[in-house]
Amino acid sequence: MATEHHSPSSSETTDSQSSNSSIAYVDPRAPRFGQSITATLLLIGVVFTQPVLVYAVAAILGLAVVSRWRLDPYRLCWEHVVIPILGRPDEPEPAAPHRFAKLLGAVGAGLASVLLVVGLPTVGYAIAAVVALLAGLAATTGFCLGCRMYRQVSFLRSRNVL
Repeated sequence: MATEHHSPSSSETTDSQSSNSSIAYVDPRAPRFGQSITATLLLIGVVFTQPVLVYAVAAILGLAVVSRWRLDPYRLCWEHVVIPILGRPDEPEPAAPHRFAKLLGAVGAGLASVLLVVGLPTVGYAIAAVVALLAGLAATTGFCLGCRMYRQVSFLRSRNVL
């Protein structure tokens, strides 16, 4: 995910460290890029029963989450390989919903990996397949279930329901 931080009065890109007064933004094309890689790797892993691909996705997503988005391999690839070709977006969008979705993907891929390691391949591959299908749906249609969940939780919190 290519992340930029904007203060309310400025549209200049800063480093990946956010301050209390800035909001993180993302190139709207970047999440689909990461989702397509996630879906592809997981689907190949499931179809060909290659647990190493499930482990790789869990590691990639987990690294981004654990590093608080500073070491996100998808973002780094997007910024250093794809942006020079496509250019910057006209209008970035808030990163928080996409980060929440990536967190959910990391949890799903991590759970699938643990299940594969402990000898429950059917359940592990089933969970990996669900994560792959949701990532593929988001990459191809723009419907991101994790992003929708984030927005619903935010709405409920703003109404003091949660």
